[in-house]
Amino acid sequence: MTNKWSKLSLVILAMLLVLTACGSGAGTGNESASESGGKATGKQVTLTFWHHYSTASPEEKTLTGVLIPKFEAENPGIKVKAVAIPWEELHKKLQIGGSGGDLPDVARLDIIWVPEFQKRGLLQPLDEKFSDFNDIAKGLLEGPLSTAKVGEHYYGLPLNTNTKVLFWNKDMLAQSGIDKAPETAEEFFADLAQIKAKYDKSWGYGEPALQGWNILPWIWSNGGDVLSPDFTTADGFLNSQATIDIVTKLKAAYTSGQLAGFKPGDVPVTEGHAGGSYAMMAEGPWAVAQFQSQFGDFTFEMASFPKGSAGSIQVLGGEDLGIFSKDKQEESWKFVKFMVSEAAQVEMGKIGQIPVNLDAMESNEIKAVAYYAPFLEQLKTAKARPPVDSWPQIDGVLSDTMSSIFMTDKDVKAELDAAVSKIDGLLKLNN
Repeated sequence: MTNKWSKLSLVILAMLLVLTACGSGAGTGNESASESGGKATGKQVTLTFWHHYSTASPEEKTLTGVLIPKFEAENPGIKVKAVAIPWEELHKKLQIGGSGGDLPDVARLDIIWVPEFQKRGLLQPLDEKFSDFNDIAKGLLEGPLSTAKVGEHYYGLPLNTNTKVLFWNKDMLAQSGIDKAPETAEEFFADLAQIKAKYDKSWGYGEPALQGWNILPWIWSNGGDVLSPDFTTADGFLNSQATIDIVTKLKAAYTSGQLAGFKPGDVPVTEGHAGGSYAMMAEGPWAVAQFQSQFGDFTFEMASFPKGSAGSIQVLGGEDLGIFSKDKQEESWKFVKFMVSEAAQVEMGKIGQIPVNLDAMESNEIKAVAYYAPFLEQLKTAKARPPVDSWPQIDGVLSDTMSSIFMTDKDVKAELDAAVSKIDGLLKLNN
């Protein structure tokens, strides 16, 4: 009898174990969050997100304190580990990581980096990987979206956009006999001379660097360029007469003490504009936030960048989101879509990041940011830097060339011709 009960007990125990497993819904315990519909019934997936928002900045605080918690609440199977890395260090870290395999799942990329990492095969082609790409893309600004396209495919989505406008000190210009911001390049250079005559120890214009971000607006607005329309050569463009003419005028302004800001030891441009060192500068919306937080008593004015023969053409800035992940692509795509959604874009827009989401731009909260207006107007004619993978190296050549032109007696055309030779060499090397 004891033996029979023992066998019966074993059978009952086995049946209970089977029923318990079926009723728990636990499965194998190995299904991913994407396979379980984002519910916390499988293992947790952790995404690594590298970005270059400054630590403790309003952007970083909003990302980590508002957006990521909201995303995680909506996607309980996914956690996001955000890592803040300074801009230049992030670029190098991604370059090194591409060789060593240490890469994030998602990264906030300067728009000029996308072609470089696409060529190395590090970025996922989003329009090929995800069937709802077109549905998401059509809700975003066309210009910023184009910065993520290399060849026939999109390797990212725009996260935010920006450009620069002319900031001008109304009091300094008035004291110099000028009653408005210069509307044309001709007026601009004439104003520099008048300002210098009034303020011998100040400068009419501050420029913090001589890279493409700083120089291209002048070249483009004057009808020049750095590369040909098909991005195959600099010859006939960087050394064109239109480029030579505007660079010569800028050099003359520097030599006459009317322009400064890019040399080590110069007064920082944004702080100098608020302090009366520079009567004018070209900067982005982040300058407004800096004025408001650090120079509350300073009244700043904004206007469109001075028009040249080709119009008022500023440089298009901003960042794209790229997916590097090979094994967490669905989860990464969910995070990217969330970051470009209306709700997330409005949150970032309220603290100075110009949205790329069309619905977000129409929201009352974004329209209430009054200082966006001149930037949105300037964005209508802003141009992106050339989408070539060698642009960082080309930008270095451009910066070195401009430094040589401005700070030596070397011939402008000869220096631009030499730069053309170097840039064409880079283009051939990378093709």
